[in-house]
Amino acid sequence: MSTAPVLRSISVPASPARAFEVFTEQIGAWWPIATHGLFGGECGWVGFEDGLLVERALDGRSTTWGEVLAWTPGQVLAFSWHPGREPDDASEVEVRFLADGDGTRVELEHRGWERFGEQAAERRRTYVGPGAWGSVLEHFADVADGPAAPVPGLAELEAAYETFFAAALAGPFGPAPAEGEWDAASTVAHVTLNDQAMIAVANALVHQREARFDNVVSQDPAVLAAHVARFADLDALVAHGRAVATLACVAAARLDPAQRETAVHCRLLHDGEVVLDQPMPWGAVALDTQASRHLPAHVQQLENLRTDR
Repeated sequence: MSTAPVLRSISVPASPARAFEVFTEQIGAWWPIATHGLFGGECGWVGFEDGLLVERALDGRSTTWGEVLAWTPGQVLAFSWHPGREPDDASEVEVRFLADGDGTRVELEHRGWERFGEQAAERRRTYVGPGAWGSVLEHFADVADGPAAPVPGLAELEAAYETFFAAALAGPFGPAPAEGEWDAASTVAHVTLNDQAMIAVANALVHQREARFDNVVSQDPAVLAAHVARFADLDALVAHGRAVATLACVAAARLDPAQRETAVHCRLLHDGEVVLDQPMPWGAVALDTQASRHLPAHVQQLENLRTDR
């Protein structure tokens, strides 16, 4: 059986620089985590972090899929590949971004099978058939192509995020006003983790899988503290939050009208009390409620923590 590289390609109507950005910075919005993840798609996502390709679950679990070997924006990306395995048990993936008229031809080469000896052909085979790299590239192209029409409520959501993150950087902030309340860092962490859960719902809808949404984990004090501890300071926490918010907007924009109208069971807590426990049209939650209620409430929360008021 063959151990030749697995080769797949796809063309997108975007410049090489833009295609590279979507593949790297926005991978969390298009990677099919519901079917191609190690945590079962449980509010998980994948992203490039400090030279690593990492999958994270909402509860803080993480696993490294590979290490970046080459990173030339608009030209080439290469990384080792060992999801669920040790780094010394890795193959290699190279993605090339080639100008093609007004768009870009994206070529993916998965190689290095010979290093696995007798298992080489068998391991290669898992990346050849339906649902393998060809399918993954189609999800990438779906985001690189952009939405077919303007998405109602998306501009308002983007503006609400800008207001929230501006408030998060305004300071100065004091400690949480009372035991059990959030300080500024925990508030930003909650919004970011809530965004990750919404991205996972959008991903499930794209894959026509049952989706549920709740904000219990994104309010768990231990989970919030662990997330905050990953970052050196509030500025770094906010920068990461902005990146995830962008992915949340991209994931919401990716949904077609029928998917946005799909009823998703939502269980939402506020101050320890269940305030919603019923199916809701997902677009109403991810776009309308997020922009008009959830983010403004946390802006006010941040304002209340400022010491110069």
